[in-house]
Amino acid sequence: MNRHLAHIAGIAYASIFGFSFLVTKGALEALEPFELMALRFAVAAVLMTALLALGLVSVDYRGKPVRELVAVCLFQPILYFSCETLGVRESATSTAAIVTGALPATVAIAGAVMLKERLGPGQSASLAVSVLGVAAVVLWGGTVGGQAGSLRGLLFLLGAVASGTFYNVFSRKSSRSFSPVETTFAMMWAGALCFGAIALGVDLAGGRVSGPDGLLARAGGAWAGVLYLGALSSVLGFVLVNFTLARLKASQSAVFTNLATVVAVAAGVLVRGEGFGAAQLLGSAMIVLGVWGTNASWGRQAPRTG
Repeated sequence: MNRHLAHIAGIAYASIFGFSFLVTKGALEALEPFELMALRFAVAAVLMTALLALGLVSVDYRGKPVRELVAVCLFQPILYFSCETLGVRESATSTAAIVTGALPATVAIAGAVMLKERLGPGQSASLAVSVLGVAAVVLWGGTVGGQAGSLRGLLFLLGAVASGTFYNVFSRKSSRSFSPVETTFAMMWAGALCFGAIALGVDLAGGRVSGPDGLLARAGGAWAGVLYLGALSSVLGFVLVNFTLARLKASQSAVFTNLATVVAVAAGVLVRGEGFGAAQLLGSAMIVLGVWGTNASWGRQAPRTG
């Protein structure tokens, strides 16, 4: 039952993250990237605190290995979102999607080395199929960006992959001591404080702290997007991510992130009227097949660590 719930949670967070692409694109028309992240995580942190005050969730960090939780918060959201934002800004869309689409493969390697988790031959092949599906959607699906991108942009994207990899590993380890809600609560406040400080510094340097050019004034038309990203994509999305990491191998949980590519393509077709050709169909089918295969039972499974 726990595995089935984890699979449902994986599909749910992939759907939320997939639609967040369209929401983010719209919100960035009014806000700078770090400003959007500051508001997003501020909303998430306030929401988590309100749920805690109402007694709907509970957290208790006493006597627990807080150092592991600090590592989780450092890698996600602080380092991952910083590297991803700067990398996407300086790279072609296709480059960003291909590089970050390799995350499940790097998580599988890190999980094997650091957590002693193993995937069978069938699951490893399925993982490769899913990653190749992402590449098919991006390379031959008409989404190739116009610019080639810079070396600095590529390095930032590689930094995002490394950060996402270590987040999956450390979140998996910390799940032995912390509940998904406790992990998410700490992550949201870490993001709010870090990105809030960065956004404030940027606005102070640009003289845009108050008045018609201030953050809150410019955010007027983007609040719907900020609320989606803060409440759904950050709070609910990361609770579901941490839930799957607590119940599945890191590599099995991470592969659900590739489903977000399928959802993003579907959202583009249904909401924005974008084209849907053979490449999108083939790539989406490969991703779905790969996600299923990575989480399927292929003979004898290695025991769950922890």
